[in-house]
Amino acid sequence: MAAPLELSYNWQVPLVASTAGALLCIVLLGLTGTRGWGTVAAIAALVWGVYVLTIVLRARAFLQVDGGTLRVRHFRGLQTIAGPKVLRVTEFFTRRGPCHKLTVQTETGTRRYVVPTALLRGGHSTLFGWLLSHAPQAELDKRSTKTLEQLRIRGLVE
Repeated sequence: MAAPLELSYNWQVPLVASTAGALLCIVLLGLTGTRGWGTVAAIAALVWGVYVLTIVLRARAFLQVDGGTLRVRHFRGLQTIAGPKVLRVTEFFTRRGPCHKLTVQTETGTRRYVVPTALLRGGHSTLFGWLLSHAPQAELDKRSTKTLEQLRIRGLVE
């Protein structure tokens, strides 16, 4: 079985830095003893919690190619996608770069899966290499076609 791709960024440093910053703010607020510091500390803790949640959810990005199957996870559980069932590939932009959605034929109709290629090292070349090998029938949108051309120019896919 093939190994999953690594994350393209270090999520531990922002997690530690934000935790240290939040704790420092809360401690300093507590030491001042001004009226209402508890409310401000609670708001700071809430903001920190939302930030940590986004970091943890991004760190769950997963992509693994095993022959004709692709295993992906964006936020929730793992999904296995068979190459011949892929109908369409669409690209959308995130803060980290372009990611892709695969429209897949299922028993009950069609379903869309998010492939977090921008969050994974080698995610774009791995996805498009798999698509060319195991899902050549998949229709690429304009942006995906442009990404594929760029990967070919750089020699990352054939």
